[in-house]
Amino acid sequence: MQKDEIINEINKTNIEFYDAFENLSIETMDKLWKHTEDVVCIHPGWDLFRGWLAIKESWITIFSNTEVIRFVITNTKVRHYNNNIALVVCLENIKTISDNGQVIKIGVNATNIFEKNDLNHWLLIHHHGSVVTNYLPPNVSSQLVEPTNIE
Repeated sequence: MQKDEIINEINKTNIEFYDAFENLSIETMDKLWKHTEDVVCIHPGWDLFRGWLAIKESWITIFSNTEVIRFVITNTKVRHYNNNIALVVCLENIKTISDNGQVIKIGVNATNIFEKNDLNHWLLIHHHGSVVTNYLPPNVSSQLVEPTNIE
């Protein structure tokens, strides 16, 4: 497989991760993560979660407390190693709504690490998000579709 094809596969899996997040789908998230005790997830401002069961519970908590969330992913950098480990660094430009209906825009620098399994699927083994201080939303091109559920 060519380098560009591998990068495209990794990018596709990374997009699937954010689609699962936007759709608040624990079922899809379950398919994207490796189900072992050595996987790690660090949500912004939260403690480190280790092991799929703890990570799954963290996603269930987030999803049950989120009505709408939208992402525009920018500044994506992808590296792969030995065709079985991939590192994606990106900026999550997030738009969500608070309990009182206020639109909130935040930026989160994220690192997603994927491992290719025996079935040639890229699975998450690490997600780390850190809030960007003094965040300025990007000037998004008109080609991007604006979320319909958020004003």
